[in-house]
Amino acid sequence: MAAPGVHRVRAVASAAVDGLVVGAGEAARDLPPRSWARARVYAAILAAVTTETVVRELPALRRALRGLPVLPDDPEDRAARLHQALATTGWGLAVTIVDGPLARALRRRGLARPHLLLGVVVGVATAVSTAPVWWHRATARIAEDLSAGLDDELAELLAQHPD
Repeated sequence: MAAPGVHRVRAVASAAVDGLVVGAGEAARDLPPRSWARARVYAAILAAVTTETVVRELPALRRALRGLPVLPDDPEDRAARLHQALATTGWGLAVTIVDGPLARALRRRGLARPHLLLGVVVGVATAVSTAPVWWHRATARIAEDLSAGLDDELAELLAQHPD
């Protein structure tokens, strides 16, 4: 059982990582192809996604390490991950489609790093589009934790007063 703030922080972090992945991937296009700078950006994206995934799956990892059976996947969690995957893929595809013409137009208008601007815009859009789903899941988890806590208290009270 985690504190409500932990669930909210995880929701915001998940949305931020979603935006970071798409936005940084686009912004990296301003860097020279096959350069160490671009490789470092991609490595940072990989590290962020890996860290966020490990944190999200930490309870399941703990259960597996203790030798406990795996809990079934929550349908609401699966739906949230599906929404996240569709949103990040959709924004990534959208920016890929408009990238060339829009970057050239921005460059003609004097912008030195058009992919950075596009990355910021699409990153924010991705985060904003996934944040409500993660926030909803956090709210549901808080309610589940409160319910479990009340069940535990009730069981404790019943154990104290067996009559």
